[in-house]
Amino acid sequence: MTRRPSPLATARGVATIVLHRVATDAAYAARALDAELASANLDPRDARLATEIVYGTLRMLPTIDARLDRQLTRGRPDPFTLAALRGAAYQALALDRVPSFAIVQETVAIVKHKRGEGLGKLTNAVLRRVVADRPEKPLEVQRVSLPEWLEQSLSRGLGAERAVKYLELSQRPPPLSLRVREGGSRADLLCALRAAEPEAQLEASELTDDAILSWGVGDPRKLPGYREGQFAVQDEGAELVGRLTGARLGDRVLDACSGRGGKTLQLLAAVGEAGHVTAIDIHARKHEQLEVELARMGYASGRVALETIDLSVGTGGLPATFDRVLVDAPCTGLGTLRRRPEILLRVGPHDPARMAELQLRILTSAASLVRPGGTLVFAVCSATHEEGSGVAEALEARVPNLRRMRDRVDGVSTACDEDGVFRLGPWLSRQGGCPDVYQAVRWEMLDSAKMRV
Repeated sequence: MTRRPSPLATARGVATIVLHRVATDAAYAARALDAELASANLDPRDARLATEIVYGTLRMLPTIDARLDRQLTRGRPDPFTLAALRGAAYQALALDRVPSFAIVQETVAIVKHKRGEGLGKLTNAVLRRVVADRPEKPLEVQRVSLPEWLEQSLSRGLGAERAVKYLELSQRPPPLSLRVREGGSRADLLCALRAAEPEAQLEASELTDDAILSWGVGDPRKLPGYREGQFAVQDEGAELVGRLTGARLGDRVLDACSGRGGKTLQLLAAVGEAGHVTAIDIHARKHEQLEVELARMGYASGRVALETIDLSVGTGGLPATFDRVLVDAPCTGLGTLRRRPEILLRVGPHDPARMAELQLRILTSAASLVRPGGTLVFAVCSATHEEGSGVAEALEARVPNLRRMRDRVDGVSTACDEDGVFRLGPWLSRQGGCPDVYQAVRWEMLDSAKMRV
């Protein structure tokens, strides 16, 4: 007798598991989906459906939750059942090719299998009402759906026109960007990648002279040139932020919030062997990941000084001798919505202001490490006003010896706005690239940093 497969080992089952993990475990949708697809071993058609359900649901979440809340008169159920309902509601609203009976039957089976008969009956009742109200034409997921408070904050941060551009969804997903190592040939690497991945889409970036945009290449660690350190995975927007430091041969540079070190590697290439880079992060494990990347890219470990310091409380005794200090500060991540729509599950109305306070503390400490005549760069991968110009203005009130720099920067194809803020994002790309949104401000330190308390 053939055993029926578990309801969880289906496209809808996989999508429900991923949506549940994203909502409850703060998992990244892309990583969770890859893991579940590999475990379930779905055929390509079902894998595509699972992917469509996950990303479509997350991008339409406020709209979906509003529809469900009208049916859930006694409040929302447990997180797993809610995840199943969300995925099913997305199918009913946006996927007209999917029959209503399949949406209801499979979702009920998933919930019964995981949560029992009672919640299965609830799921059945709710979804029958949802599918009875299916729109005649499917709702097109043309933009990320946001709560009103966030719409307003993005418009203040970017301007209304850019905010609209940012939230629009193109016909293909955001690309994986590969930055060719200094001294390498972008043209040669493009040829090698096209030969190895003939079904993938590969294009030279129009925003930088050393990046390749890729769609459908799979795991970058399996691409030709990865083991040899011929390229690093780095978003176009992140690379432009690194270039805004203006780092030159021989400079002493501080990467004040280095994370896993994407910009650290970029700065290391810019300063050459005569220069030096110090990388700070609050988490020592990220330094371990950076050391692995340094070795893969062929850099001697002594080229970078790794410091574990919490800049929100002090500078750890570092000297004020740096020519360039980059603060790519921790933030809400609301500049990555097109790539990571799951952020909408984690960010509330008070989070931008809360993160702005942390950014200001870190930035104040970092400013004290810039030598007179040196350059301080503040950047956030967020589109909100609070985390962009709001923090910049607060720093200038606290550190009077800073001059906001508005001049163009070599290697950066766009200028700052009238307020001196560089606003980077998908509106810069005409060919379908999708750099994450960054806001960045540059200052010159006119004298030693004297703080106003």
